[in-house]
Amino acid sequence: MINIRASALIVLGLAGCQGAEPVTVSGVEDVCAYRMSGGVCHVSPTQLLTAPEKLAGREVVVVLYYPGFGARVLFASRDAAQSNDLSSGFVVPGDDPAGGQGAQPTLDQPGYYRVLAHFERSRPVIVGEGVTPLAVVAGRFDRIVQAQRMSSLDEVVEECSALENCSMGYAHGLLPMPRLEVTDKK
Repeated sequence: MINIRASALIVLGLAGCQGAEPVTVSGVEDVCAYRMSGGVCHVSPTQLLTAPEKLAGREVVVVLYYPGFGARVLFASRDAAQSNDLSSGFVVPGDDPAGGQGAQPTLDQPGYYRVLAHFERSRPVIVGEGVTPLAVVAGRFDRIVQAQRMSSLDEVVEECSALENCSMGYAHGLLPMPRLEVTDKK
C-alpha cells in the first residue's frame, strides 16, 4: 500500500511539472530571450556554431580566439586555431572591418577576445552530394564594434605564480581569482 501511494505521488508530482515554453519571434525560438544586455545578445561560440540561423543579423557578444599573424578569422577556441579548424572559425572584415562605422578595434596579439559584432551565418556551399569543401567557415562578422583582449586562465595563473604571495582559487566556486596574501612587515 505504501509503494502505491509513493508511486501515485511521484506520478502526480511529475504531471504538474511543465517545461517553460520557449520565447519565439516569428515562429523561431529566440535564443537571446534570456541573454540580452543593452540590446545585445551574449552567446557562447557553441551557440554560434549550433544555431547560426537563430543569431544571423544580430549584434552579439562572444569570446573567441584570435591566432595573430594578420589572420582574418576568429576561432571558437585556441585548439581550433591550432588545428586551423575553419568549421569553428568566424571570418572578420578585411579592408574596412568596422563596416563604415568607424575605426576597427585592434586585434593585435594572439589570445582570447570579447567581441561585440554583427553576426551573419555562412552561406551554404553546394559542391556535390556528400562533398564538403575544406574551407567552409561557421560564419562571419560584417562589422566589429568592439574587441577587448581577455586574459586566459593560463595567463592569470602564470602572472599569479610570478608574485611571491599569490595563490589561485575560485570565488564562489565559479570565477578563477588570484588571491594575494598579506604578510607582516616586522
